[in-house]
Amino acid sequence: MKFYCLLVILPLLLCGCGAEETFETIADEVVAPVMAQPRQISVRLPDNAVAPVLESDSRQIYMSDHYEITVETLSAGDLNATVQTLSGYTKDQLTLVETQSGDIKRYDFVWVSAGEAGERLGRGVILDDGQYHYCMSALRDDGESQIVWSEVFQSFRLTENEF
Repeated sequence: MKFYCLLVILPLLLCGCGAEETFETIADEVVAPVMAQPRQISVRLPDNAVAPVLESDSRQIYMSDHYEITVETLSAGDLNATVQTLSGYTKDQLTLVETQSGDIKRYDFVWVSAGEAGERLGRGVILDDGQYHYCMSALRDDGESQIVWSEVFQSFRLTENEF
């Protein structure tokens, strides 16, 4: 009889020994930081510049018989890629003049490229606020100087968004 009681009691005692495993999961979601909205660009274009020929949310292209101006906003981070997008050259192939005003870095550079009617002169500027590259580039025929390009490039700046 003791033997039967032991057979009944022993399984009852042992069934409390099996602990349940608890699993905990960690979410694999990576939340990307939200970038601030790009700032507004202000520039005084040449008097004979027409409305943008091509326009999107981040790029405007203005064309004339002798020049084209591109104003665009790109994600910051890779300055070399931005310079190459604007000029076709890497930043190591050009001389970049860097200046800083407050939290904005400014990069100015020039280049020469071949065009249908001879050489074309290019000039670019990049304003870097750490989140975006605000860019303007002008490509003009060699010998065309009716526009004072220094005034156009000096007028290129950022303004605060008005909400």
